[in-house]
Amino acid sequence: MQDRPTAPAVDHSIAILQLLVNAPYPLTQSEISSHTGIPAASCYRILGSLLESQMVSLDPGRKRAYCIGSKIFQMASAIYSRQSILPYFHPIAEILKNEIHQTVLLSIPVGNKVVVLGCLESYLGKGYPVHVGQTLAMHRAAAGKAILSLRAAPYLGSYLQAERQLGLLADEDISALREQLERARRLGYAVTRGEIDSRTCCLAAPVADLRGEPVAAVSICIGAESLSDAQIRAYSGPLIQAARQLAARIA
Repeated sequence: MQDRPTAPAVDHSIAILQLLVNAPYPLTQSEISSHTGIPAASCYRILGSLLESQMVSLDPGRKRAYCIGSKIFQMASAIYSRQSILPYFHPIAEILKNEIHQTVLLSIPVGNKVVVLGCLESYLGKGYPVHVGQTLAMHRAAAGKAILSLRAAPYLGSYLQAERQLGLLADEDISALREQLERARRLGYAVTRGEIDSRTCCLAAPVADLRGEPVAAVSICIGAESLSDAQIRAYSGPLIQAARQLAARIA
């Protein structure tokens, strides 16, 4: 990580956008500079460029205050609309949700991350701090592990090596992860505890295309500090069936 090439202007732009995404209200230039540590002069120039490209906008409700711009929404909408799997996911997820009374998620792989693309919350289950766009490292999420379990050995080796070089996985973590992925491959689903919070268990089953390549994962969130093997198996059956139905729709 120390040898990673840097582009300060780009890094600062990302920091500003991330700050505005999370800010509860529009921020002035001085507030942005204070929160990010970016020098005032640099902050002024970067905001000017972001404003010209419509990545940020001036909010009329507060004098010279900035918020996320329309271009961000246009880009996100374009990406979202191209996900052809979504129309097939919702009816299948609705049936699964009503059967098991748990929140159902659809996640897709994006590089070395897994991103939540769809979320149907159960009316009877507890609310979970999950949302569309939520991103996790593959090896931290049940959906990511389900997807990795179907990856070919060369791909998996490259992923593990890259994560180790980034300092995100130690050798002992890799050994344990390989065991988890082998188990997920054998059973057809992956399990994580603590992915969302300490009291939540997540189960995920991969969705594969006609070539057997994983393109997504269907997962469920269960609010329980511990689940017995019998309870997990009871949930895994409907989950795997839903993932297979989704795979058949996109084939």
